[in-house]
Amino acid sequence: MDVPPEIAFRGVEPTDTLKELILDGIDGLEKIYPRLVSCRTMVADDTPDRRTGNSYRVRLDIGIPGKSLVVDESPAGGGEPRPLGQTVKDAFKTGSKLLKKEKELQRGGMTKSQGLPPHGRVVRLLTDDSGVRYGFLESREGRQIYFHERALVDLDYDDLEIGAEVRYAAAAGDEGPQASTVAALDPRRIGPTEERGIPLRTESAE
Repeated sequence: MDVPPEIAFRGVEPTDTLKELILDGIDGLEKIYPRLVSCRTMVADDTPDRRTGNSYRVRLDIGIPGKSLVVDESPAGGGEPRPLGQTVKDAFKTGSKLLKKEKELQRGGMTKSQGLPPHGRVVRLLTDDSGVRYGFLESREGRQIYFHERALVDLDYDDLEIGAEVRYAAAAGDEGPQASTVAALDPRRIGPTEERGIPLRTESAE
């Protein structure tokens, strides 16, 4: 997970047993979805009337690349209150179902896009103090890809706009993924006509 798990308590004693139960739940989510970005857990005692027994609420904010999933587990419609431990387990069970569904959706999308060249959107355009121009793309998987002005093929840096669709050839850089080549892509023509390769440059972007 990219971000350490966060656990918050409201009106509930943060016992070691409870924390361990939550961390076990997060481990279970990571086994289902290894590319988990973050997971914030909030445990609260929302009891309106002590005579009816404690009413617990467990909220999960699960971050995955490009998206956030929310689980809000509490007694529905004034239903019978559940023990705190059971409410925590039910919340993570619901979270697991959401992640499995998300994986199925992504798998379906990957199947449909097989054969397409890597493509993404321009998300940042920058110039450093020495006047060097560069930027970042966001891939379909939510990765940030660095590119240098020299990587552009049949494309002028001045014509780039935030949100523009481009094709790119990825390469490993010293500080993370970078695009060795960036070319224009017409979203209306994504398909077999756009499957031709784009030439790789021998020099690496700086």
